[in-house]
Amino acid sequence: MKLNLPNPWFVAIIAAILGTLTGSGTALLRATTTPLRTGAFATRSVNSSGPLPVAQTDETSYDFGRVSLGGTGSHAFIVRNAGKAPLLITKGTTSCTCTVSDFEGEGEGKDSRNVPPGDEVIVRIKWTGKGEGGPFRQSASILTNDTGRPEIAFSIEGTVIPTWKAEPNGIVMSGISANTASQAEVKIFTFSDQLPHLNNCRIADDSYADSIAVESRPLTPDELQEEPEAKGGFFLSLDINSGLPLGKIRTAVEASFTLGEEEITAVVPVEGIVSGDMMLVGRKWDRRSNALRLGTVSGQTGLNTKIFLTAKGEFRNDVLPRVVDIVPEGLTVKIDPPSQIGGGDVVRIGIEIQIPPGAPPANNLCTETAKQGYILLETGHPKTPSLTIPVCVAIAE
Repeated sequence: MKLNLPNPWFVAIIAAILGTLTGSGTALLRATTTPLRTGAFATRSVNSSGPLPVAQTDETSYDFGRVSLGGTGSHAFIVRNAGKAPLLITKGTTSCTCTVSDFEGEGEGKDSRNVPPGDEVIVRIKWTGKGEGGPFRQSASILTNDTGRPEIAFSIEGTVIPTWKAEPNGIVMSGISANTASQAEVKIFTFSDQLPHLNNCRIADDSYADSIAVESRPLTPDELQEEPEAKGGFFLSLDINSGLPLGKIRTAVEASFTLGEEEITAVVPVEGIVSGDMMLVGRKWDRRSNALRLGTVSGQTGLNTKIFLTAKGEFRNDVLPRVVDIVPEGLTVKIDPPSQIGGGDVVRIGIEIQIPPGAPPANNLCTETAKQGYILLETGHPKTPSLTIPVCVAIAE
């Protein structure tokens, strides 16, 4: 008996159709029997059996308003168990300045709590004002055994108000002339509702006490408008007299005042470089630090270098430097006769610095543990009679 087999193409088409229908049916079956998940949150299954906990809270955010810098604020959030099984809550993640304190009320521990059905617990969020001030927003969370709400995130926000603020936050005086007077100013703002009472204002470094005078007055209403939230403050003016030694200034102005019952000292850095009719140049002269940087030198081979002192102005021809003192003692200094450059408007004087072979060991590298060396000159200039040249050097054996 002869069998008529079906066409191969017909068989292939029927198989493809049946496979597609089978796959779609399987996918549809899985979709109707698998609970929906969104991120880390799972919805409650309609087929769940037995009593379940249900976590509820009326608020998840709170605005602290104004908080003083360094001050601490807290807020109590209430979490209720609206279900029919015990609700377990535990501490979750927090941002850097926000913490979940111990759960308030009776319970099993500091980091977790069982809340019976129909009962509630207080979750207290604490926050500490840090940084330089301004708006903030922080968060903290708790974890629950409620499958429909496994995590509750709380947020707090507000504005940190500093106790005081200096504007500018540092006084930088560039181009101070040793031969003329100059001025600088700074405003100290306070943010407490209580007005500050200034007790004293001064230059921190006593060596500048005769050269830099500090005067003060309360800020005017118009000046207070320059800083949002400011309630009081002082205007400080610095009068810099002529005659400051050439070189770098690094000190601070201190304003001590009372704010309520608190004693406060506001410290504002003061930096600058004093220049004048005289200036130092040379390969080893560091203009940024205003110092002669020789580094570490072998006491066996020694060193020989040269810098130049230039003088301008009406007293340029009176400048005839003479060495008064040298530290360390291993240095020797030779001063050349003056020469005129630039058509006679500038006088240049070479200063040769030597460390001869066999010089005694020394450490004057201008660090915290190694005090700087120096070359002290009498200049002959009537307005800048002396000149100190800082020297950073170590002489090795």
